[in-house]
Amino acid sequence: MIQSASPYRRSFAYHVAQAVCWAGERCGLQPRLDAEWLERQAVAIAGRDRFEDTAFREPFRRLTASLAAEARLNPLGRVHAANTILQQLVTQAVLEQRWNAGAPSDSDLLRPSRPPVFIVGLHRTGTTLLQRLLAADPAARPLVYWESSAPLLAVNKNRMELSADARRKKEDATLAAVQKLVPYLDGIHETQVDGPEECYWLLMASLVTRAFGMQWRVPGYEAWLDTLTEADWVAAYRHYLALLRHLDAGMTDRHWVLKCPLHAERISTLSELLPQAVFVQTYRDIRESTGSLCSLTAALRAMGSDTWDPVGDGRDVLASITRSSRTAAVATAAIPDRVINVHYRDLVADPIAAVHTIYERAGLPWTAAAEHAMREQLAGPRRGGPRHRYALADFGLNEAEVIAACPEYVEAERRLAAASPPQ
Repeated sequence: MIQSASPYRRSFAYHVAQAVCWAGERCGLQPRLDAEWLERQAVAIAGRDRFEDTAFREPFRRLTASLAAEARLNPLGRVHAANTILQQLVTQAVLEQRWNAGAPSDSDLLRPSRPPVFIVGLHRTGTTLLQRLLAADPAARPLVYWESSAPLLAVNKNRMELSADARRKKEDATLAAVQKLVPYLDGIHETQVDGPEECYWLLMASLVTRAFGMQWRVPGYEAWLDTLTEADWVAAYRHYLALLRHLDAGMTDRHWVLKCPLHAERISTLSELLPQAVFVQTYRDIRESTGSLCSLTAALRAMGSDTWDPVGDGRDVLASITRSSRTAAVATAAIPDRVINVHYRDLVADPIAAVHTIYERAGLPWTAAAEHAMREQLAGPRRGGPRHRYALADFGLNEAEVIAACPEYVEAERRLAAASPPQ
C-alpha cells in the first residue's frame, strides 16, 4: 500500500534544499525535467550546434516521460533527475566530438592486455568486500567513485569541468551534500570519493540501463528496456567500454577490477565485446540478497520522492532479480571457463584464500605485494554508523516466493554451500 511518509528521517538540510528547489522551479531558475529544454541546454553547455546522432533520443524521451508521469518526484527529486540526465547528455555531446561520429568505433573501445575482472554478484553477497580486496592489489585498476560519476566531465553551473582535479572536486562536494541531505544512505551503502565504486553511474551515459529503475520508479521506461534486442544492448555497452578506454589512459599493465550487479544481466554482451573478461559471481542465500536490495532501492527512491511505496518497490526488486538471475544462468553456462563462483561463506571465512583462487582461475599473477596489500585492507578500520536492517515482509514479500522466483540461482547457491567445508 502506498504511504505518504517515508520511514527515513530527513535532515534539516534536506528540507531547506527542498524549499529552495520548490521556489527555484517557480521562478524558472532550476533545471527542468523536460526533454526539449534538456537537449538545448546540453548542446549549449558542450559548445555544439546539435548532436551528431539521434539514436539517444528514444531512450532519453522515454526516460524523461516516465520520470514526469510515474516517478512521483518532489521538487528536489525533479532537480536531481534533471541534473543527472543533463550530465549524461553533455557527456554524449563531448564523446561525439571526440569520436567525430555519433557512436564509438572499435578503436575507441577498451582493449586491455590483461583480463578485466567483473564482479557480478547480487547485493549483500560479499561483493563490496571482494571488490576492495581485489582493488588493493597495486597491479589492479579499480573504478573509483568520482570517475564513475564524472568519467569525462562534470557539469557545474552550466559549464563543463573537464580536468580530473575539477571533476573530483565537484563529485566530492556532491557526495558531501548527499551525506548531509540523506545521512541514512551511508548506513546502507558507504561511498568514498576515492574508493572503489560500482559502474552504476558509468552505465547511465548511454541512457540505456537498468540503473535508472533502481534510482527512480520508471515502469514505462523499464517496460521499453524489455523490448530491446541484443544489438541495442551491445550499442549501450560500447559506450560504456569507450568511457573505460578514456579512463584507462594507456595503463595496459594493470588489470581492471569492475563491479556492478547490473552486469549480471549482460554477461553475454560483455563476454562478446571483451573476450578476455573474467566474471566473478558471488552467492549467498537469496532471501538475504533480496531483502538488502529492497532496502537499498527504497532508500534511493526516497531521496527524491515524498511517496513511500515499499510493496511496489519490493515487487520491482523481485522482478529485477528474477530476470537477472535467469539471464545470468544462461550466459554463464555458455562460458564456464570464464566464470568463477564464490560463496559468501567461503569469502568471509578466508578472504585471502578466496581471492587467491580467483587469481589462479583468471590467470592473474599472485604476488607478495598483492597479498600484503589485501591483508592490510582486511586489517583496516571498519565502517561505523547504524546497522543496515531490513526484512522481506517490510516490502510485501515472503521467503517462499523469493526462492521460487530464482530457481537457477538457488540451485547454484545450495550446490556451492554443500561443497564448502563447515564453518
